[in-house]
Amino acid sequence: MALTTTTVVDTALDLLRESGLPGMSMRTLATRLGVQPSALYWHVSSKQALLASVSERILAAMGPVGSGASAAAELREVGAALRAAVTGVPDGAEIVALGLAAGAVNPVAGAVEATCARHGLEGRAAGLTTALTSYVVGLSLEEQTHNNLTVADPATPPVEFEARFEQGLDALLAGVPA
Repeated sequence: MALTTTTVVDTALDLLRESGLPGMSMRTLATRLGVQPSALYWHVSSKQALLASVSERILAAMGPVGSGASAAAELREVGAALRAAVTGVPDGAEIVALGLAAGAVNPVAGAVEATCARHGLEGRAAGLTTALTSYVVGLSLEEQTHNNLTVADPATPPVEFEARFEQGLDALLAGVPA
């Protein structure tokens, strides 16, 4: 198998799905690919650059969100799709936060812009993108950290993240026409 950037990113994502960030080192990735770690740097400049590429792949799992009866309903779907993509990979929220900080393409922006255009809210797209992305990634980070704590200490009190997610979306979207 030829070593390509796509192969490196795909294999890194596989490692993350298997063991999260603690199990995804450049050395482990190189071993999985059957190459020396230095060979990876022909395809990615650093581990941070690799994780930014992985974050774009995670975000791409969001998929398209269709038009709905209201702006609030569509934005709720965007938030749910983002949450599913981010929490679908162990430590996905942390990886996506790193990727977004490094300039990864955020598909939420396009989805929110389209929603705002359909519902006459053009001037609100940037703010809604920031609020929705920050809320979902932040709560997902808390959820994934809680899950990691529960593995380390099964006595960790449970938290109903689904209910918190819905309540937070209700509050966030309260000012958006229903």
